[in-house]
Amino acid sequence: MKLKTQLWDGCILFIIAAFLIIPLALTFLYSVFTAWMDILPTGFTLSFYSEILTDGAFINSLLRSLVISFVPVCICSLAILLVLYVTTLYMPKLEKCIEILCNIPYAIQGVILAVGIISLYSGKPGFLSNRLFLLVGAYCIIILPYTFRGLKNTIGALNVKCVVEAAQVLGCSQLHAFFAIIIPQMKNGIISTMMLAFTMLFADFVVVNMIAGSAFRTAGIYLYQTMSKSGQLSSAIIVILFITTFIISTLTLMIQNKAVTKRGKN
Repeated sequence: MKLKTQLWDGCILFIIAAFLIIPLALTFLYSVFTAWMDILPTGFTLSFYSEILTDGAFINSLLRSLVISFVPVCICSLAILLVLYVTTLYMPKLEKCIEILCNIPYAIQGVILAVGIISLYSGKPGFLSNRLFLLVGAYCIIILPYTFRGLKNTIGALNVKCVVEAAQVLGCSQLHAFFAIIIPQMKNGIISTMMLAFTMLFADFVVVNMIAGSAFRTAGIYLYQTMSKSGQLSSAIIVILFITTFIISTLTLMIQNKAVTKRGKN
């Protein structure tokens, strides 16, 4: 019975893995052949990858995507951490209200959010009229529900009040206890939440195109502009973006596992 269950579970995992991997594998095959007019493709070449990786415009757009995705994630995560810390210690009754406010962006589509932000702040004096500031703010709103839910579950697994009280007995202030004790214990949950939010923003095209436009060309906009030129080039870009996300995720997991191993040895 146990063997039958394991085989069934293995089949389910294999089907899910195939469902996820086959589209990427076909995209990669299409990007390394010049023609696919029959059952099998013809004309193997890596020229499309060479053309993209030597294009300074693509490298710059990739760096812009990394930066514009990383900054809002850091801002939103820090803000949510501080809010959760304060509500957990001082105002637990407000936690439900904050959760409702943070879940409102679930109902706001990216197009509606972008149009609303442009209509409200475009042309206003001050730094809020800057399209990059508007884009960062829009991204913070988009990832707010996911960041709040992930960090809330993480901090909910800790007995924050007892930890802070114990730290105060030892002469540690509440703020110092938050950064020196609570944050390290939440490291794994924080990293996982930030990675989820990062991948959501890294693949965005609609919001950045509407708010920043071609003046701030990210990898998504570069991909959209390339789609009308060549299908192989577009497929190569998709594969490169996937590899970039995979490398970032792998490095994050390696750092996370190294921290866990080091903590276990201590």
